Amino acid sequence: ATLWRRSPSAANEVAWVNTSGDTYDIYINIGQYAYWLIAQYDYTGNANVTLHSTPEYSSVQPGNSTSGQTYTLFNSLMKPTAGDVEALSVNGGRLNGPLGIGTDNALGGNSIVFGDNDTGFKWHSDGVLGIYANNALVGYIDNSGLHMSVDVLTNGAVRAGNAKKLSLTSNNNSTMTATFNLWGDANRPTVIELDDDQGWHLYSQRNPDGSIVFTVNGDITANTLRAGGAIYQNNGDIFGSLWGNGWLSTWINNNLVLDVQLGAGTSVTTWNNAGSWPNTPGYVVTSVWKDYQGENIDGINYAPLQKRVGSQWYTVQGGTV
Repeated sequence: ATLWRRSPSAANEVAWVNTSGDTYDIYINIGQYAYWLIAQYDYTGNANVTLHSTPEYSSVQPGNSTSGQTYTLFNSLMKPTAGDVEALSVNGGRLNGPLGIGTDNALGGNSIVFGDNDTGFKWHSDGVLGIYANNALVGYIDNSGLHMSVDVLTNGAVRAGNAKKLSLTSNNNSTMTATFNLWGDANRPTVIELDDDQGWHLYSQRNPDGSIVFTVNGDITANTLRAGGAIYQNNGDIFGSLWGNGWLSTWINNNLVLDVQLGAGTSVTTWNNAGSWPNTPGYVVTSVWKDYQGENIDGINYAPLQKRVGSQWYTVQGGTV
């Protein structure tokens, strides 16, 4: 058998034991620079001990010796490494097999569980990390993002974007729960709908012909509404091509009769006079008069009939014979 001594730098042979029947030859390698050896021995009455020495240094194991099992004994001088004792170094390293923190691991494979044996993370394939709860796959992470197969609940906000973010939040003081839902069927291919516990508020729908309809289940309040090139103002005015690419109020003011009046009147005596009155286009008879004598009227009063378009008054045309 061979005896070894391991130091932090190397493992060295220190002795060899040869056996031949009841005879044991022990060879001790003292070392090249050692100069003293103390040997203590005990033996029974029927055994003899003989000490030999050789003046020549030898580090060669005798040819007829047998090498035995080698064991490493660690101490404060020669401390083990993480690899020596199959431990994970505090400086990092590789762990082969599943890991359980505070429990056994039932997920298996390359996985880590926390608290209970089937809740944690498990490697699926290159770049894919599965998320498990009670041995059920609830989601996974890959290089395209987080994918969840169950509801995502948060007391805070859900934010998307980098420098400019889109947020979905709740102040938690509503009397009802609201839901944005995407659904569709053969007649309504794509519907984006907002509902609460009492019913739907609004939806945007893609029709089978590709057109889009936006429908609100209630009133719409807006400062300005636009439909194509038309504009609906909050004062009721409308802008559009039908009104000459202008406002309806302007078109009405410029094209419709806003008021009617009689202009300055004229009085003429008709008794014993020949003529036709009024003889000016746009003038109308406003009154006639007659005294108690004779049968014919004595005179008439007439005035121009006028209309106002915008801020301008015009005498109406026609009316003469």
